[in-house]
Amino acid sequence: MQYFPFGYWKSPIDESWYSRSGGRLNQVQFGPNGSILVTEAKETRSLFHIDPVTGKRRLNGTFPIGGTVAYGGGDFDASENLIAFCSPGKGLCLRGYDKAPPRLLVETAHSVSSPKISPDERFIVFIESDGVNDWLTLASARDGTTSKLVQGGDFYMQPCWSPDGKRIAWTEWDHPHMAWAGSRVMIGVFDPDGGKIGEIRKIAGGTDFPADQPDFSPDGKFLSYIVSNGEWQDIAVLDLTSNERRIVVKGDRAEFSQAAFVMGIRTTAWFGDGRRILFRRQYGVRAALETVSVPDGTIEKVPIPARYSGFDHVAVDPLGGAIAAKAVSPYEPPQVIRYDNGMTSVVHRLEYDELPEDWISDARELSWEASDGSAVHGVYYAPKNPDFNWNEKPPAFVMVHGGPTAIKDLRFSLERSYFTSRGYGWLDVNYRGSTGYGRAYLNALNGFWGWHDVEDVISGANCIGKFGLADRNRLLVIGGSAGGYTVLNALSQFPDSFKAGASLFGVTNLYSLSLDTHKIELHYNDSLVGTLPKDDVKYRDWSPCFHAGRIKSPLAVFQGEADPVVPLNQAQELVAKLSGPKVVRFYPGEGHGFRKPETNLDYIRTLTSFVRDYL
Repeated sequence: MQYFPFGYWKSPIDESWYSRSGGRLNQVQFGPNGSILVTEAKETRSLFHIDPVTGKRRLNGTFPIGGTVAYGGGDFDASENLIAFCSPGKGLCLRGYDKAPPRLLVETAHSVSSPKISPDERFIVFIESDGVNDWLTLASARDGTTSKLVQGGDFYMQPCWSPDGKRIAWTEWDHPHMAWAGSRVMIGVFDPDGGKIGEIRKIAGGTDFPADQPDFSPDGKFLSYIVSNGEWQDIAVLDLTSNERRIVVKGDRAEFSQAAFVMGIRTTAWFGDGRRILFRRQYGVRAALETVSVPDGTIEKVPIPARYSGFDHVAVDPLGGAIAAKAVSPYEPPQVIRYDNGMTSVVHRLEYDELPEDWISDARELSWEASDGSAVHGVYYAPKNPDFNWNEKPPAFVMVHGGPTAIKDLRFSLERSYFTSRGYGWLDVNYRGSTGYGRAYLNALNGFWGWHDVEDVISGANCIGKFGLADRNRLLVIGGSAGGYTVLNALSQFPDSFKAGASLFGVTNLYSLSLDTHKIELHYNDSLVGTLPKDDVKYRDWSPCFHAGRIKSPLAVFQGEADPVVPLNQAQELVAKLSGPKVVRFYPGEGHGFRKPETNLDYIRTLTSFVRDYL
């Protein structure tokens, strides 16, 4: 066991490993005969079909794959004989399970997401957007002719067909609300001969009790959905014959859905018998998979290994009853797992080499007191490396998540492990406004984005310093997007709060954000900060670009030049006003998050050098 300076410990998680390990898993769905389909995004985007007999095949051919409405998602749908998938810049593609290549069914320059194939495989309904207006489109699966099926709402999500093809349900919402604040579940009667929908009515939801994730039972008797009960969320079913509504899972300190920045979210799924529903129950940074019996309300936990701490997408094989999910863990990258007959297996993973857990830090959940006396939550990861030891307080990163409506849950982070295995501590801060802790905690940021988040990040830093987990005088605050915004506000409003900071594509100008950002976040600031001109003072006080001259701590700024969410000019405006030590990287061709291996290599090298110099 060696004693060596923090930050210089030798680790098997090297720069090249970091640069080649980017990517994410997106959607999971069962296909015929117990097969599983999954999309992943790495240097290229792929749709894989994983069959227990024939093995794994890539199905999207030369077409890129991925839903493109809002932040994307809702990549594909699969039926007994057909697979429909979204192709960025192309439109909607269709193929079978044979070796014939996919064909472009609907060519459009618009964004498309969330295709759903009708039970008779005659039609496909999907979300389409021109960036100003969104609508549900109906396409013929035979020749690709299209028509607008539903329009008038500002946003649409999660369309689905009843098993007899006579009804369609979906989620919709309007400006100025975000989906988690004001969505509603709708249903209509579909006329296959005319290709029209009528008798549209609201099932649940609104501005006070948002609802989402409609799903028909396989026998067509029920429509399930998730609806807010005020503080938490419930799972409800509507009897489509009697119109009786029942809560089958009461949410008490539990959330079942998640903030809908992306399309295609599925955290519930019906079993083929039409009597049980699989669902994800989340509180704070941990989640579990459970089932509920619709007739009697009996709830059972799915006995998946405890190492899995969260689930982003779930599916059920309608015939065999197996469960599939995108599962996360603090110890390994996201995986697609299958649970069947008491056994859990990994069916797909990103092509990472496996890391020995001796180099991966264990999570320690923390809470501390906010200025108003409420609890703030976070997770701390101590330095960990089997070849080195330490008896002093380590320097540490204080990570601020983006969103800001999001959470840092218990999932593996290669960047975090890269640094903790080199001798740094790491604190993930789930400031007021984060998901997973109830609606009051979520809404606590409303009107205070730029203040409460800053307070909570600084008090989190004080917490790990007070309890001896890290050296309070050697902390770097880091975050991306909304997290970068908090970093910049912390360093400008409280110049002595951190030794150094790093902002990745961080918001710097609230005025510009309200004008330049894309449609889904066009009125996000209305709730988070306030409306103009009434709240002009807050917009100016909490826009870091106007106060950049106060930043005296060394600052690293990383920005994609093609970022459509936080445009390059926001970073340029800030950098021009900095007077203290700084490192600046503008990356050509990169958007809101970095994808290229060469970018990730430069980023990790630059950040490593920066923290060694200033921590």
